[in-house]
Amino acid sequence: MNDKILYSDEYITIYLIMDGLYLESFKKGMPISHLNDIINSHPEFKITDFNAIKNAINNAPQPPKKFGVLKEKIAIKISEDKLKATVTYYAPKDYFDIKNRENLMRETYEALKKNDITFGIKRDFFLGNIEAGKTYVIAEGEPSIDGEDSIVKMYQLKEVKPEIKEDGKTNYYELKLINTVKAGDWLGERIEAKEGSPGRTVTGEIIEPRKGKQYPLLYDKNTVYEVFLNDRTVLYSKINGAVNYVEGRITVANHLEIDGDVDFNTGNIKFDGFVSINGTVTDGFSVEATKDIEINSPLGIGNVKTIRSLQGSIFIKGGIVSKNHSVIDAKKDIYTKFADNAFLRCGGLVHIGFYCINSTVEAKEVYIESPKGNIIGGYTKAEAKVTSAIIGSPLEVKTVVEVSGFDRDSFLKKLEEIKENLEDMKNERQSLKKELSGASHQELSPNDIKMYNQLFNRLAEIQDKIKALEYEQKNISRYLKTKGNGEIAVTKKIYPNCTLIINKNQVDITHPTIATSFYCINGELKQT
Repeated sequence: MNDKILYSDEYITIYLIMDGLYLESFKKGMPISHLNDIINSHPEFKITDFNAIKNAINNAPQPPKKFGVLKEKIAIKISEDKLKATVTYYAPKDYFDIKNRENLMRETYEALKKNDITFGIKRDFFLGNIEAGKTYVIAEGEPSIDGEDSIVKMYQLKEVKPEIKEDGKTNYYELKLINTVKAGDWLGERIEAKEGSPGRTVTGEIIEPRKGKQYPLLYDKNTVYEVFLNDRTVLYSKINGAVNYVEGRITVANHLEIDGDVDFNTGNIKFDGFVSINGTVTDGFSVEATKDIEINSPLGIGNVKTIRSLQGSIFIKGGIVSKNHSVIDAKKDIYTKFADNAFLRCGGLVHIGFYCINSTVEAKEVYIESPKGNIIGGYTKAEAKVTSAIIGSPLEVKTVVEVSGFDRDSFLKKLEEIKENLEDMKNERQSLKKELSGASHQELSPNDIKMYNQLFNRLAEIQDKIKALEYEQKNISRYLKTKGNGEIAVTKKIYPNCTLIINKNQVDITHPTIATSFYCINGELKQT
């Protein structure tokens, strides 16, 4: 036979003939363990017909029968991402002797070349211990390092949250409504996107990295400027003013700051922007602004004519003591330490730190925060809820508190609509940012610049709408925490001669009532 004998003993002979492995048996009695040892000592054997082996051993003697093929001596495998190549050897033990290592290296390099592996070959691999049948990493590529997206940090408007302190001597009522800055103050920054670095496969191909996304900075160029410093673009204020976000862009709005009082020296104030008064407003004078108004004197205000914010909120640190029902009117919220003989009206929350006496109050919600706070006399009306520790007084002053009520189903529906709109707008915002970040890496034609500006303006518009919807969502969520369709919550006591009205249901209090809550469900008045 034109063959090569790979193994022979008194029982069998194994031949390599052309394309396969053949087994010839001579006599019975060969131990199975001996046969297993032979097979295991030849990792290059790949058995394709176990029955041929079984028949040759059990029915010896038998002529040569094909039972397998030789495995590829050097099996190279490349990972799907082409960043790793492995090698597995199927050869007799002597193939790995150190004296044959040069031949192993040469044949391995030929196999690598055949598979186009040219990069990241581990040459030190050949100096270590190598065994048949084990898989080794023979080459490793370099993965690309993706670019980093830009990181935008912007000036955060302080949360409107009154702080009340009662230390036994002085009652403090603090709140920061207007966020003021000076020219040159930090307003935001963008850590620039990074390009990333390319990688390389074991076959030598270049792997291009994903470029980092460059998110736009939205700001009003008339009042804010940018400076590039090292790896970031920083925004600074051009002017002294009040920080605000208009159509999603950060801007520094007009801010009128009056160091002293509003009096004959200043005259009545009418201003398009934010107004901070470090003193008080003298009796008979008025202040009107389009944005927020702060009156920071601890003395508060007296018999003023009008304090009005057309688009914002009003904060009066020291409270209101009026003789002829001074008018305090805000589009959003009103915050004051106390109210005495005043008229307060707003489209959101009236937050009073300590007490409300003989005043008329109209709002979506009225909240007297102090644990000793009370409403004495006057007429207090809210759409959703009135909360106070005490209503009325031991002198049984006539006090009327009304909650007109709201349609809970309508509010729930509105809340769902807001959630859906917010999700849509946030998706659109992300899409717009992606488009803008892609465009920022390219040379733009005049037509492209026009399109870029349109996208930029739309992004600013979306930002503004998201902010407005989130504000509305927050308010509606608070209203929905109200019991029923309207609630008057008293945490300590209601005195006689108080009238409570909820959804046109009237309750006249004729005797002292301890902590209770009145609310209305389906037109029916309930008490807990």
